[in-house]
Amino acid sequence: MRIPLRTVYNWLLTGMPFFTYNPITQNPFNVAFTIEPQSTYINFKLNNDQTEYLNNYIHKFDENLDIVPINLLQNDNEKHNYLSVNIYNCSSPIFFNDENVITRCEINTYIKDKNTNNYGTLILDYTSNSLSMDPVNIFKSKEKTDYLKNKYYSYVKCFSKRDKISLNFDFMRQLKLDTSLHDNLIEYSDFIYYKNGIYDKLFYDSTLTKAKINSPIIANLYNFEYKDLKFDTFDSLFYFDNNIDFIGGMWNNLDKT
Repeated sequence: MRIPLRTVYNWLLTGMPFFTYNPITQNPFNVAFTIEPQSTYINFKLNNDQTEYLNNYIHKFDENLDIVPINLLQNDNEKHNYLSVNIYNCSSPIFFNDENVITRCEINTYIKDKNTNNYGTLILDYTSNSLSMDPVNIFKSKEKTDYLKNKYYSYVKCFSKRDKISLNFDFMRQLKLDTSLHDNLIEYSDFIYYKNGIYDKLFYDSTLTKAKINSPIIANLYNFEYKDLKFDTFDSLFYFDNNIDFIGGMWNNLDKT
């Protein structure tokens, strides 16, 4: 017997005293979290075949979600369909770990929800170095997720046999170009979707809207495979200089699905 997601959600919350939640009104709860400096995006343009492949994968979970073109950076002249990998360290009680750094590697794309006309970021799959929770897997075990940094250099290696993710790249932070986010990308951060159509409602401040970001001149992509797709080159890579602060309304539309 499959237990309803709402029941699981309520069970989880009753065991988490650090959340403010009213089980009678069933209002979504909000949780604050901080993304540490050098959150990194490596972005890949999708051709028509790749877009169709990923849309078919998404539609196995929710037929209302479709990939749409977007501008990522201010100097982007045209919108494109993208697959973005976001690798970051974060701190939050939602990740069940107050002692160690939590690292996540998210495979994302950008979508329109035809059911609500919302635009948002869709987490296709992810890896983490710690136990995680999401409305698709409920609990997900830790997997190979390394983000190593020193004063000059960053190195990323992520692997998931289950989700067919293999990623390995590095970059130097000495030689870099200043750049800025396109408003389009910020707007697509309002709703963070999961494959089954459940989303987190994200609230942010100037740490995102006025964030300083840099694009390294020297970067090496050694390997990126996702599902049956293989990428040999990337379109852009950038990282945030400072912390980014968010408040997230977890599984915000659960009562509407």
